[in-house]
Amino acid sequence: MAILEVSKEKNLNIPREITKFFTDELGNYLVIKDGYVVMNKLGKSFEKLTITSELNNLKIIVPKNFHIQETLHLFYLFGKTNSDTKIIIELAENAELSYFEYLYNLEATKVNFISNTYLSENAKLTYAGITHLTKKAIGKIIRNSFVATYGRSQYSIAEVNDGLTTVETNAFLNGNSANATIKTVAITSSNQIVKIKQIIEHNAPNTEGYIENYGVANNQSTLVFEGVGKINKKMIKSIARQQNRGIVLGEKARLEANPLLLIDEYDVEASHGAAIGKIDEEQLYYLMSRGLTLKDAERLLITGFLSPIVNLLTTKELIKDFKEIVNKKTL
Repeated sequence: MAILEVSKEKNLNIPREITKFFTDELGNYLVIKDGYVVMNKLGKSFEKLTITSELNNLKIIVPKNFHIQETLHLFYLFGKTNSDTKIIIELAENAELSYFEYLYNLEATKVNFISNTYLSENAKLTYAGITHLTKKAIGKIIRNSFVATYGRSQYSIAEVNDGLTTVETNAFLNGNSANATIKTVAITSSNQIVKIKQIIEHNAPNTEGYIENYGVANNQSTLVFEGVGKINKKMIKSIARQQNRGIVLGEKARLEANPLLLIDEYDVEASHGAAIGKIDEEQLYYLMSRGLTLKDAERLLITGFLSPIVNLLTTKELIKDFKEIVNKKTL
Protein backbone atom coordinates (compact mmCIF):
# COMPACT_ATOMS: atom_id res chain seq x y z
CA MET A 1 0.00 0.00 0.00
CA ALA A 2 1.29 3.46 -0.80
CA ILE A 3 2.13 5.38 2.38
CA LEU A 4 -0.39 8.11 3.08
CA GLU A 5 0.97 11.24 4.71
CA VAL A 6 -1.13 12.31 7.68
CA SER A 7 -1.55 16.04 8.18
CA LYS A 8 -0.36 16.83 11.72
CA GLU A 9 -1.93 20.25 12.03
CA LYS A 10 -5.54 19.24 11.37
CA ASN A 11 -6.13 15.91 13.07
CA LEU A 12 -6.88 17.44 16.49
CA ASN A 13 -10.18 19.02 15.48
CA ILE A 14 -12.31 16.04 14.58
CA PRO A 15 -15.76 16.58 16.15
CA ARG A 16 -17.48 14.23 18.54
CA GLU A 17 -20.07 13.52 15.82
CA ILE A 18 -17.31 11.58 14.03
CA THR A 19 -14.97 10.36 16.79
CA LYS A 20 -17.88 8.47 18.36
CA PHE A 21 -17.56 5.98 15.50
CA PHE A 22 -13.94 5.12 16.36
CA THR A 23 -14.69 2.14 18.58
CA ASP A 24 -12.89 -1.20 18.65
CA GLU A 25 -15.69 -2.52 16.47
CA LEU A 26 -14.70 -0.20 13.61
CA GLY A 27 -11.76 -1.42 11.60
CA ASN A 28 -9.86 -0.05 8.62
CA TYR A 29 -10.71 3.60 8.16
CA LEU A 30 -9.38 6.88 6.84
CA VAL A 31 -10.50 10.35 7.88
CA ILE A 32 -10.15 13.09 5.28
CA LYS A 33 -10.64 16.69 6.37
CA ASP A 34 -10.66 19.48 3.79
CA GLY A 35 -8.76 17.26 1.37
CA TYR A 36 -6.08 16.11 3.83
CA VAL A 37 -5.77 12.64 5.35
CA VAL A 38 -5.86 13.33 9.11
CA MET A 39 -6.24 9.75 10.36
CA ASN A 40 -5.03 6.48 8.86
CA LYS A 41 -6.12 3.30 10.61
CA LEU A 42 -5.77 0.63 7.92
CA GLY A 43 -4.78 -2.89 8.86
CA LYS A 44 -2.48 -5.36 7.13
CA SER A 45 -5.40 -6.78 5.18
CA PHE A 46 -5.30 -3.69 2.96
CA GLU A 47 -1.55 -3.62 2.33
CA LYS A 48 -2.00 -4.83 -1.24
CA LEU A 49 -4.16 -1.83 -2.10
CA THR A 50 -2.57 1.23 -3.64
CA ILE A 51 -4.00 4.34 -2.00
CA THR A 52 -2.69 7.76 -2.96
CA SER A 53 -3.87 11.15 -1.81
CA GLU A 54 -3.31 14.67 -3.02
CA LEU A 55 -5.29 17.72 -1.98
CA ASN A 56 -8.99 16.98 -2.59
CA ASN A 57 -8.14 13.87 -4.63
CA LEU A 58 -8.01 10.28 -3.44
CA LYS A 59 -7.29 7.23 -5.57
CA ILE A 60 -7.72 3.60 -4.56
CA ILE A 61 -6.46 0.77 -6.77
CA VAL A 62 -7.53 -2.79 -5.94
CA PRO A 63 -5.17 -5.37 -7.51
CA LYS A 64 -6.11 -8.38 -9.59
CA ASN A 65 -7.74 -11.27 -7.71
CA PHE A 66 -7.84 -9.31 -4.43
CA HIS A 67 -10.65 -10.52 -2.17
CA ILE A 68 -11.33 -9.35 1.37
CA GLN A 69 -14.28 -9.66 3.71
CA GLU A 70 -13.49 -6.51 5.69
CA THR A 71 -14.90 -3.09 4.80
CA LEU A 72 -12.85 -0.02 3.95
CA HIS A 73 -14.39 3.01 5.73
CA LEU A 74 -13.80 6.61 4.66
CA PHE A 75 -15.01 9.63 6.62
CA TYR A 76 -15.02 12.93 4.71
CA LEU A 77 -15.18 16.18 6.70
CA PHE A 78 -15.83 19.50 4.97
CA GLY A 79 -14.98 22.79 6.64
CA LYS A 80 -14.03 25.25 3.95
CA THR A 81 -16.27 27.78 2.24
CA ASN A 82 -16.12 25.68 -0.92
CA SER A 83 -15.23 22.00 -0.66
CA ASP A 84 -14.35 20.05 -3.80
CA THR A 85 -13.50 16.38 -3.41
CA LYS A 86 -12.88 13.68 -5.99
CA ILE A 87 -12.35 9.99 -5.37
CA ILE A 88 -11.42 7.30 -7.90
CA ILE A 89 -11.69 3.58 -7.16
CA GLU A 90 -10.28 1.09 -9.68
CA LEU A 91 -10.86 -2.65 -9.39
CA ALA A 92 -8.68 -4.92 -11.50
CA GLU A 93 -9.86 -8.27 -12.90
CA ASN A 94 -11.58 -10.58 -10.39
CA ALA A 95 -11.07 -8.07 -7.55
CA GLU A 96 -13.63 -7.46 -4.81
CA LEU A 97 -14.01 -4.51 -2.46
CA SER A 98 -16.51 -3.45 0.19
CA TYR A 99 -16.40 0.32 0.66
CA PHE A 100 -18.28 2.66 3.02
CA GLU A 101 -18.26 6.46 3.10
CA TYR A 102 -19.63 9.03 5.54
CA LEU A 103 -19.93 12.67 4.42
CA TYR A 104 -20.26 15.41 7.04
CA ASN A 105 -19.69 19.18 7.06
CA LEU A 106 -18.17 21.13 9.95
CA GLU A 107 -19.01 24.67 8.81
CA ALA A 108 -21.13 26.54 6.31
CA THR A 109 -19.91 25.33 2.93
CA LYS A 110 -20.73 24.28 -0.59
CA VAL A 111 -19.86 20.61 -1.00
CA ASN A 112 -19.02 19.25 -4.44
CA PHE A 113 -18.28 15.54 -4.17
CA ILE A 114 -17.50 13.33 -7.18
CA SER A 115 -16.88 9.61 -6.96
CA ASN A 116 -15.92 7.48 -9.98
CA THR A 117 -15.51 3.72 -9.79
CA TYR A 118 -14.10 1.52 -12.56
CA LEU A 119 -14.73 -2.23 -12.48
CA SER A 120 -12.67 -4.51 -14.71
CA GLU A 121 -13.82 -7.95 -15.87
CA ASN A 122 -15.51 -10.01 -13.16
CA ALA A 123 -14.82 -7.41 -10.47
CA LYS A 124 -17.31 -6.81 -7.66
CA LEU A 125 -17.86 -3.59 -5.70
CA THR A 126 -20.16 -3.11 -2.73
CA TYR A 127 -20.45 0.63 -2.22
CA ALA A 128 -22.41 1.92 0.79
CA GLY A 129 -22.59 5.21 2.59
CA ILE A 130 -24.35 7.94 4.52
CA THR A 131 -24.42 11.56 3.42
CA HIS A 132 -25.21 13.67 6.47
CA LEU A 133 -24.78 17.34 5.60
CA THR A 134 -26.22 19.97 7.97
CA LYS A 135 -28.37 23.00 7.15
CA LYS A 136 -25.14 24.98 6.75
CA ALA A 137 -24.20 23.04 3.62
CA ILE A 138 -25.39 23.09 0.04
CA GLY A 139 -24.45 19.76 -1.52
CA LYS A 140 -23.95 18.40 -4.99
CA ILE A 141 -23.04 14.73 -4.91
CA ILE A 142 -22.20 12.74 -8.06
CA ARG A 143 -21.34 9.06 -8.07
CA ASN A 144 -20.53 7.17 -11.29
CA SER A 145 -19.77 3.50 -11.82
CA PHE A 146 -18.31 2.04 -15.04
CA VAL A 147 -18.73 -1.72 -15.21
CA ALA A 148 -16.95 -4.14 -17.55
CA THR A 149 -17.84 -7.71 -18.56
CA TYR A 150 -19.32 -9.79 -15.71
CA GLY A 151 -18.69 -6.96 -13.26
CA ARG A 152 -21.10 -6.35 -10.38
CA SER A 153 -21.63 -2.87 -8.95
CA GLN A 154 -23.90 -2.54 -5.92
CA TYR A 155 -24.63 0.90 -4.46
CA SER A 156 -26.64 1.54 -1.28
CA ILE A 157 -26.64 5.16 -0.13
CA ALA A 158 -28.58 6.99 2.59
CA GLU A 159 -29.15 10.68 1.85
CA VAL A 160 -30.17 12.13 5.22
CA ASN A 161 -29.07 15.74 4.81
CA ASP A 162 -30.72 18.79 6.35
CA GLY A 163 -30.01 21.33 3.60
CA LEU A 164 -30.45 21.81 -0.12
CA THR A 165 -28.97 18.80 -1.91
CA THR A 166 -28.74 17.45 -5.44
CA VAL A 167 -27.61 13.86 -5.88
CA GLU A 168 -26.75 11.86 -9.00
CA THR A 169 -25.87 8.17 -9.00
CA ASN A 170 -25.14 6.60 -12.36
CA ALA A 171 -24.01 3.21 -13.64
CA PHE A 172 -22.74 2.48 -17.14
CA LEU A 173 -22.84 -1.20 -18.08
CA ASN A 174 -20.12 -1.41 -20.70
CA GLY A 175 -19.41 -5.15 -20.80
CA ASN A 176 -21.44 -8.26 -21.62
CA SER A 177 -23.39 -9.54 -18.58
CA ALA A 178 -22.44 -6.57 -16.41
CA ASN A 179 -24.76 -5.92 -13.47
CA ALA A 180 -25.58 -2.81 -11.40
CA THR A 181 -27.92 -2.06 -8.51
CA ILE A 182 -28.55 1.43 -7.14
CA LYS A 183 -30.45 1.63 -3.85
CA THR A 184 -31.15 5.04 -2.37
CA VAL A 185 -32.71 5.84 0.98
CA ALA A 186 -33.66 9.49 1.55
CA ILE A 187 -35.38 11.47 4.30
CA THR A 188 -36.35 15.12 4.02
CA SER A 189 -37.68 17.41 6.73
CA SER A 190 -38.34 21.05 7.58
CA ASN A 191 -38.57 23.01 4.30
CA GLN A 192 -35.61 21.47 2.50
CA ILE A 193 -35.62 20.46 -1.16
CA VAL A 194 -33.75 17.35 -2.30
CA LYS A 195 -33.50 16.02 -5.84
CA ILE A 196 -32.10 12.57 -6.50
CA LYS A 197 -31.34 11.36 -10.01
CA GLN A 198 -30.17 7.96 -11.19
CA ILE A 199 -29.26 6.56 -14.58
CA ILE A 200 -28.35 3.00 -15.47
CA GLU A 201 -27.27 2.83 -19.09
CA HIS A 202 -26.92 -0.49 -20.92
CA ASN A 203 -24.05 -0.32 -23.40
CA ALA A 204 -23.63 -4.09 -23.81
CA PRO A 205 -25.99 -7.06 -24.24
CA ASN A 206 -27.15 -9.34 -21.43
CA THR A 207 -26.74 -6.61 -18.84
CA GLU A 208 -28.91 -6.06 -15.77
CA GLY A 209 -29.74 -2.80 -14.02
CA TYR A 210 -31.90 -2.27 -10.94
CA ILE A 211 -32.92 1.01 -9.31
CA GLU A 212 -34.61 1.01 -5.90
CA ASN A 213 -35.67 4.16 -4.06
CA TYR A 214 -37.02 4.45 -0.52
CA GLY A 215 -38.09 7.93 0.56
CA VAL A 216 -39.68 9.68 3.52
CA ALA A 217 -40.86 13.31 3.26
CA ASN A 218 -41.79 15.20 6.43
CA ASN A 219 -42.99 18.72 7.36
CA GLN A 220 -42.96 21.08 4.34
CA SER A 221 -40.09 19.35 2.55
CA THR A 222 -39.85 18.20 -1.06
CA LEU A 223 -38.19 14.97 -2.16
CA VAL A 224 -37.94 14.08 -5.85
CA PHE A 225 -36.68 10.82 -7.37
CA GLU A 226 -35.84 10.74 -11.07
CA GLY A 227 -34.67 7.35 -12.27
CA VAL A 228 -33.77 6.40 -15.83
CA GLY A 229 -33.22 2.93 -17.23
CA LYS A 230 -31.69 3.23 -20.69
CA ILE A 231 -31.20 0.23 -22.98
CA ASN A 232 -29.44 1.16 -26.19
CA LYS A 233 -29.99 -0.45 -29.58
CA LYS A 234 -28.62 -4.01 -30.04
CA MET A 235 -28.24 -4.54 -26.29
CA ILE A 236 -30.39 -7.67 -26.43
CA LYS A 237 -31.41 -9.78 -23.42
CA SER A 238 -30.85 -6.84 -21.09
CA ILE A 239 -33.00 -6.14 -18.03
CA ALA A 240 -33.92 -2.72 -16.63
CA ARG A 241 -36.14 -2.51 -13.57
CA GLN A 242 -37.04 0.31 -11.23
CA GLN A 243 -39.04 0.46 -8.01
CA ASN A 244 -39.95 3.53 -5.95
CA ARG A 245 -41.52 3.46 -2.50
CA GLY A 246 -42.32 6.48 -0.38
CA ILE A 247 -43.96 7.65 2.84
CA VAL A 248 -45.38 11.15 3.22
CA LEU A 249 -45.58 12.29 6.86
CA GLY A 250 -46.35 15.99 6.69
CA GLU A 251 -49.57 17.39 5.24
CA LYS A 252 -47.54 19.89 3.23
CA ALA A 253 -44.73 17.49 2.36
CA ARG A 254 -44.25 16.44 -1.26
CA LEU A 255 -42.67 13.25 -2.57
CA GLU A 256 -42.40 12.64 -6.31
CA ALA A 257 -41.19 9.61 -8.22
CA ASN A 258 -40.57 10.08 -11.92
CA PRO A 259 -39.36 6.75 -13.35
CA LEU A 260 -38.39 6.70 -17.00
CA LEU A 261 -37.49 3.89 -19.39
CA LEU A 262 -35.65 4.63 -22.63
CA ILE A 263 -35.70 1.44 -24.67
CA ASP A 264 -34.21 1.15 -28.17
CA GLU A 265 -34.29 -2.66 -28.43
CA TYR A 266 -37.14 -5.19 -28.55
CA ASP A 267 -35.57 -8.30 -27.04
CA VAL A 268 -35.29 -6.95 -23.48
CA GLU A 269 -37.14 -6.82 -20.15
CA ALA A 270 -38.07 -3.50 -18.59
CA SER A 271 -40.46 -2.34 -15.88
CA HIS A 272 -41.00 0.38 -13.30
CA GLY A 273 -43.37 1.01 -10.43
CA ALA A 274 -44.12 3.42 -7.63
CA ALA A 275 -46.02 3.20 -4.34
CA ILE A 276 -46.26 6.44 -2.35
CA GLY A 277 -48.60 7.24 0.52
CA LYS A 278 -49.01 7.54 4.27
CA ILE A 279 -48.00 4.96 6.86
CA ASP A 280 -50.37 2.00 6.94
CA GLU A 281 -52.94 2.71 9.65
CA GLU A 282 -53.51 -0.97 10.40
CA GLN A 283 -49.82 -1.45 11.12
CA LEU A 284 -49.85 1.61 13.37
CA TYR A 285 -52.90 0.35 15.22
CA TYR A 286 -51.32 -3.07 15.75
CA LEU A 287 -48.13 -1.60 17.24
CA MET A 288 -50.05 0.84 19.42
CA SER A 289 -52.19 -2.03 20.70
CA ARG A 290 -48.93 -3.55 21.94
CA GLY A 291 -48.15 -0.48 24.03
CA LEU A 292 -46.22 1.80 21.70
CA THR A 293 -47.05 5.48 21.37
CA LEU A 294 -48.09 6.80 17.97
CA LYS A 295 -44.72 8.46 17.39
CA ASP A 296 -42.75 5.37 18.49
CA ALA A 297 -44.86 3.18 16.23
CA GLU A 298 -44.26 5.51 13.29
CA ARG A 299 -40.52 5.52 13.90
CA LEU A 300 -40.37 1.74 14.19
CA LEU A 301 -42.16 1.33 10.86
CA ILE A 302 -40.00 3.95 9.18
CA THR A 303 -36.79 2.34 10.43
CA GLY A 304 -37.96 -1.00 9.04
CA PHE A 305 -38.90 0.71 5.78
CA LEU A 306 -35.34 2.04 5.52
CA SER A 307 -33.71 -1.32 6.25
CA PRO A 308 -31.84 -1.49 2.89
CA ILE A 309 -29.20 0.81 4.38
CA VAL A 310 -29.40 -0.32 8.02
CA ASN A 311 -28.46 -3.85 6.99
CA LEU A 312 -25.19 -2.60 5.46
CA LEU A 313 -23.94 -0.59 8.44
CA THR A 314 -20.96 -2.38 9.95
CA THR A 315 -20.96 -1.26 13.61
CA LYS A 316 -23.47 -0.67 16.39
CA GLU A 317 -22.44 3.00 16.57
CA LEU A 318 -23.16 3.56 12.86
CA ILE A 319 -26.56 1.89 13.23
CA LYS A 320 -27.32 3.99 16.32
CA ASP A 321 -26.29 7.16 14.51
CA PHE A 322 -28.54 6.40 11.54
CA LYS A 323 -31.52 5.66 13.77
CA GLU A 324 -30.96 8.91 15.67
CA ILE A 325 -30.95 10.84 12.40
CA VAL A 326 -34.19 9.12 11.37
CA ASN A 327 -35.81 9.98 14.71
CA LYS A 328 -34.72 13.62 14.45
CA LYS A 329 -35.96 14.05 10.88
CA THR A 330 -39.33 12.39 11.57
CA LEU A 331 -40.29 14.42 14.65
